[in-house]
Order: sequence, then C-alpha cells, then structure tokens
Amino acid sequence: MSTTSTGRDGRPLVTTDMAAYSLGKTTKQFRDWARRRGIAPAGSRPNPVRGQALALWDLADIADAVRPTTPVA
Repeated sequence: MSTTSTGRDGRPLVTTDMAAYSLGKTTKQFRDWARRRGIAPAGSRPNPVRGQALALWDLADIADAVRPTTPVA
C-alpha cells in the first residue's frame, strides 16, 4: 500500500470508518463488502492510537463497485 493522499478522481482517500458510513454499513460490513467485490485499500497512514496503520480507500473504486453494470446490447 502506498501513502498517496488522493484517489483516481482527485478526491481525498477516506478511512474505513468514512467509507463504511458513506454506504450505511459498519466497518466490518464494509470490509467484508469490499473483499467480496475485490476492492483493496488504496493507501494507508499511521495510526496515532495503535501500531497498525489505518487503511485508506479510494472513493472512485467504491463508486465503480456500487454502479450497476449494464450489459452491452
């Protein structure tokens, strides 16, 4: 994972808590949802409270996963 601060579309990367909130899920539900869709964190940042780094998610990846795909006619 890298430590970039913006995603593919130029918006800032968000923490797992913020990404989960954007979809109305708990953090565990969001991580499970992302895993099922093959979405991985786009970066990380140090966690000031614990030793494990905080995952940062790209909102463009999340948006791509929630958009319905239409078959080509």
